[in-house]
Amino acid sequence: MYGIGGIASHKANALTAAQICDGMLTALKSRGTGTQGTYVSEEVCLLYTGNNSPEDGKQPVRTMLGQKAYVLVYDGELYNKEAIRQELVTLGYQFQDSSDAAVVLYGYMAWGQNCVERFNGVFAFALWDNNQLFMARDRLGLRPLYYSIGAHGLVFASTIKTLLAHPQIRPAISAEGAAEILLLGPGRSPGCGVFNGINELEPASYAIYSGGRIETTTYWKLKARPHREDFGETTEKVKSLLVDSIKLQTSSKMRMATLLSGGLDSSAVAALSRSRESFSVDYFGNDKHFTATAFQPEEDSEYITRMVNFLGLKHRRIVLGSDELADALEDAADARGLPGMADVDASLLLFLREVGKEVQITLSGEGADEIFGGYPWYQDDERLFAKTFPWSQSTEYRAKFIEPSLAQKINTPEAYVNSRFEKTMTTAETLYDDDPREAQIRKMFMLNLHWFLQTLATRNDSMASAAGISVRTPFLDYRLVEYLYNVPWHFKNHNDHAKGLLRESLKGLLPDSVLWRKKSPYPKTHNPAYLKWVTDMLKATDSNAPIFSLVSKTALSNLLKEDSGVNWYGQLMAYPQTIAYFLQINSWMKKYSVIVE
Repeated sequence: MYGIGGIASHKANALTAAQICDGMLTALKSRGTGTQGTYVSEEVCLLYTGNNSPEDGKQPVRTMLGQKAYVLVYDGELYNKEAIRQELVTLGYQFQDSSDAAVVLYGYMAWGQNCVERFNGVFAFALWDNNQLFMARDRLGLRPLYYSIGAHGLVFASTIKTLLAHPQIRPAISAEGAAEILLLGPGRSPGCGVFNGINELEPASYAIYSGGRIETTTYWKLKARPHREDFGETTEKVKSLLVDSIKLQTSSKMRMATLLSGGLDSSAVAALSRSRESFSVDYFGNDKHFTATAFQPEEDSEYITRMVNFLGLKHRRIVLGSDELADALEDAADARGLPGMADVDASLLLFLREVGKEVQITLSGEGADEIFGGYPWYQDDERLFAKTFPWSQSTEYRAKFIEPSLAQKINTPEAYVNSRFEKTMTTAETLYDDDPREAQIRKMFMLNLHWFLQTLATRNDSMASAAGISVRTPFLDYRLVEYLYNVPWHFKNHNDHAKGLLRESLKGLLPDSVLWRKKSPYPKTHNPAYLKWVTDMLKATDSNAPIFSLVSKTALSNLLKEDSGVNWYGQLMAYPQTIAYFLQINSWMKKYSVIVE
């Protein structure tokens, strides 16, 4: 993984600017400690950190065209690099190395800002072009890029903590930031960085900063088009796109492995990839304490074993303890830069740290549920047509946790949440002849991409970066996403089976027991020891702890008395995870010296 950052049009003297950049570079090292590089001029400072990979090259990448200088810092993986490289060679560009960064730099020189439309991959980059800074982010926002504009010029970075290392950017949040944490968290409004004055470049966007002003452009969005193929043709197209995505993402000669849960999605990736290694995560005590629910009807272990045997995989099972999960909550919040998905984040961090001792690239089934309609809210009409986020239908419950004096500054919690919900829903293109359910499915598709997927993508990226490992997600190839947006629901839900289309496309590639297995979410601990750990930790919170400038003491006290039965964020964040979320809020506020204004 890599980290980028910098300052454009800084007004400090060169010595001061260099000192500020040094401080930012230190904060950026959480995304790579193997290599680092800087470029400092009178107008711009560009920073890079990375891990020692033979495919990385040296950054910042710099070249001249006449009297014009181009300098690039890049975080990402360009899956169609070779095709673009060959096209650039025919245009006369000569490459000194085989890095992605060099291809991106020359791609910009050849095609200007439109170069991003040619890239298939995950990326965030910043490129100094003589007197302006060009920044861009991949279509689905799988790599982060935050920025702040003020008297300090434009400051940008892969992480929020890197921006806060700038002395003129304060770690302050307003009532709006509090609403993001307590009414929407761990989700976030698109483009919101929670802290005052910090924004995130939205997915599928590029920005040009010049003369103290920034102009942002969306270069890709989903278009509603009639679907012409029959079901058989659609099945073959889905399979073809998925196979090609996996082929592109596994073209590296580096060793890689699949993160295997025994579910449909990760099993499909394992079956179609060239990797013959896999890893799974489990928890001490789950064999004794697992309780089946509608969301998680059975344990994963039996299905993992079936896939390992079916594919002849070299497999390692990593087992985590309740104390480890509780202790890692702080590290996980620090890696994300914000309170996150509690032990769902922490477990992934611990899991990837162990995986990273053996491989640096992993493959995940993440993203299939968003585009094939695998989540419960696609199936349940009550949740599908709800006038709020289906994974967080508890605004009234959440609002009780806001510190009373702060709550008075927030315009009706329901209005705050609904305005964000409606803004995204209205961006979804529909066709004039879509029936009401088909139109709503498209809107739900868009809502999942812009919200739920972003929460999971930030989790994947931040935990993987902290572990020094890459997690690739073949289902999130933008071509597959574009195609699935226009596939009708009765195809996706073929024979009234969740993700029926995907299952039909994978026939013969997986054992039937795995192919038709009911969806089971990311595994979490069922050990009651975990609930005791996090409960005791929250009870031990000092009465003067920073969390109480944001959160009501009474509400936290009531939370510890009994389980309300309300999930905080989807099926993954139930009662123990809600308690853990507040522990993350407190550790985050303490770590970042958060000021509530």
